[in-house]
Amino acid sequence: MFESGASYLHLKGVLDEHDINYLKNGCKEVLEMERIPCFSLIDRLESKTVTKITAALEEKIGEELFYLNDFYIYTDSSFKTAWHMDTELFSFDRAVNAWILLSPEEVSDPLGFIDGLNASPENYFHSVTSEKGNFVFSEYHKGRRMTCSESEIEARQIHTPVVHKGDVLAIDPGRFHKTNVSSPKHAISIKFLLKGEDGFLSKKQVRSVLWPEVKTFNKLVKGTTDWSQVIDGIRSALKTDEGRKTLSSGFYPAQFGVYLERVRSI
Repeated sequence: MFESGASYLHLKGVLDEHDINYLKNGCKEVLEMERIPCFSLIDRLESKTVTKITAALEEKIGEELFYLNDFYIYTDSSFKTAWHMDTELFSFDRAVNAWILLSPEEVSDPLGFIDGLNASPENYFHSVTSEKGNFVFSEYHKGRRMTCSESEIEARQIHTPVVHKGDVLAIDPGRFHKTNVSSPKHAISIKFLLKGEDGFLSKKQVRSVLWPEVKTFNKLVKGTTDWSQVIDGIRSALKTDEGRKTLSSGFYPAQFGVYLERVRSI
């Protein structure tokens, strides 16, 4: 997807202050009114800001992109994400995340990536846990596990550059990544899908008992040729308690109070 197998693309100066404020206000509104930290843009897909982001990425990547979701992120030394893969990738074949800084003016090295894992069709690890100074990677289809020392993984991680407000950091969410914290930061991440050879859905899906959103996304996408119908299906699901719980399950609902407090401060 990215040239030379890169983990990220850094697009500088894509957005102006109006765009940043638009994204901030969207995050605030959905948290206050909908009580979830995600899907703030699902009813704003035709806005100038979202169109600008999509066009910049499509020009760089050279493929059409299809919005799936977005989520507000706040991280500091007390709240950050460990190594992980995005669970939507267990449904879909190809995706790209647009990571956009909302505050402060700039951050250094906001994300880290593990190089080499899941780089071949034979390897597709789904999760990682920390055990006695080691990281244990698990692959759910064949039950395989791989152990690496934490020091080895940290030493080989790929770092990201200084990112300014207005930049778009496009990342491959199919690679294990984590939050690097040098200062508190607010961001929004927008996930776009790309079509694979056989459409959107992955051939390497995991059982939905592990991630309920897999079942929801499959139901919405199978047999659909018009992506707007998928978006309408997501909108409908978000109107029910069960749908909201399923579609927001990956976005740290237990930390909702933290999100709400922090988003009010930007």
